[in-house]
Amino acid sequence: MKRSHRILCVDDEDFNLDLLEALLRPHGYETLAAQNGREALAALAANPVDLVLLDINMPVMNGHEVCRRIKSDPQLSHIPVIMITSLDSKENKMAGMEAGAEEFLSKPFDQAELLLRIANILRSAEYEEAFEYLILALARAAEANDIDTGNHILRVGEYAALMARELKHSEKFTERIHTQATLHDVGKVHIPSHILKKPGRLNEEEMEEMKKHTTFGAMIIGDHPHLEFGRRIALCHHERWDGTGYPAGLKGAEIPIEARITAICDCYDALRNSRVYKPNYDHDGAVAIITKGDERMKPEHFDPEVLAAFVKLAPRFDELYRTMKDGGKPAEDLEKK
Repeated sequence: MKRSHRILCVDDEDFNLDLLEALLRPHGYETLAAQNGREALAALAANPVDLVLLDINMPVMNGHEVCRRIKSDPQLSHIPVIMITSLDSKENKMAGMEAGAEEFLSKPFDQAELLLRIANILRSAEYEEAFEYLILALARAAEANDIDTGNHILRVGEYAALMARELKHSEKFTERIHTQATLHDVGKVHIPSHILKKPGRLNEEEMEEMKKHTTFGAMIIGDHPHLEFGRRIALCHHERWDGTGYPAGLKGAEIPIEARITAICDCYDALRNSRVYKPNYDHDGAVAIITKGDERMKPEHFDPEVLAAFVKLAPRFDELYRTMKDGGKPAEDLEKK
């Protein structure tokens, strides 16, 4: 049975916390209470929370700082925040929005309005969760025609999120690439199985057919704005920095950054996996091929900045690969690094 939505109420006044509890519990919400920012972060670390109602003017740590910390933590950033405060200035509201708050209400708040905003935000969060589930289901369906892929698509998403944070992209970018990098090979659903499963190198004709998985992937994903990352990744993850890739021979910054990141993540994991047409490499061997090259792969195929980030993160790629190799999930402490 699905648990009730849990809301963390953060305010330094007992009266306000009691008021919020009296309002929320009759509508089926569980509540947690914290009287300052430090207590709020401790509560979030110890309990699954679906939404935070956050005062701004508090001792120890103000609401803006609490919100920033929530939104900068990969384990908490998905939690929506509604700021409720008596500080009703434009500058204060702007600071709240810049910290990442989804909504902003002034005290004294209208109880019906607060309940409506809570319901709308939680409904949107459920839609987003279902949306991400469908993305993964689509990616998994494409793997049905392939073999020996293991947890490949999930690992690529995890690597890509690590890379995005190392390259200082926003948390929104990181969340998108984490989810939508899993779609990089969705176009393989249109590639004949005898090509995907061939126990040896493809001939020229077969290789040309295989290359079509990029354009097939873009076609399958389509033009919905919420899937733009996935579409560009599927289409461009075999483009190369030096212009020798496919399908369009894009060069340098012509290649979308999300595809440049996914490309090196995909290559690393493909090298680690054994397939019917190739052996697997250990971590050091995979890193050596990416950074030094072999007859098929060259370091100049990759964005130099992305390659440098990969070299720095390589030990954590290895940790993720070993943790997730047999269907496991990334360790929580590794995700937070």
